Amino acid sequence: MKRKIFLLFIISIPALLALTACGGAAPAAPAAQAYAPAYQVSSSCSAPDVQDTIASDRYCVDKVPYQNILIDDGVTFEVLEPENLTCVDNGSMAKGKHVIECHGKPAWKTQVKFTNTACGGSNLQAGTDKCQEGMGYDAANNCCAPLSGGASTVITVNMGACAD
Repeated sequence: MKRKIFLLFIISIPALLALTACGGAAPAAPAAQAYAPAYQVSSSCSAPDVQDTIASDRYCVDKVPYQNILIDDGVTFEVLEPENLTCVDNGSMAKGKHVIECHGKPAWKTQVKFTNTACGGSNLQAGTDKCQEGMGYDAANNCCAPLSGGASTVITVNMGACAD
């Protein structure tokens, strides 16, 4: 009888080990989606440092008020009320920045939007499986960046009036 119990015990140990080794394993988690790396935002991708103009800083040419606005390389501008204000890059530099020359109606306030194009908003591909939702793929840099576009600043250009 002892021999039967001993044999039963010897046979049951490997069976017990086999059952416990395979039965308790948790199912494998699905692999995470691999995305392209996020664009490393640097100070070059911040909103342009442009301030509202002061009416007393204007100068006049033939009784037309002008304001000069200094911007860095890679910054674009858009006059939000072009019927009241005209702005052009006059090709000159001051303090290492481009001079944007604006002129318009006397004693008028108009807004201008300045955008830093270094942020890459225009060259992003939306809807790829390479980036998370809300991000666009930049093939040139092999990275993802927010689809919201470049960092922008809107300022008020205060034209002031010219003396008669």
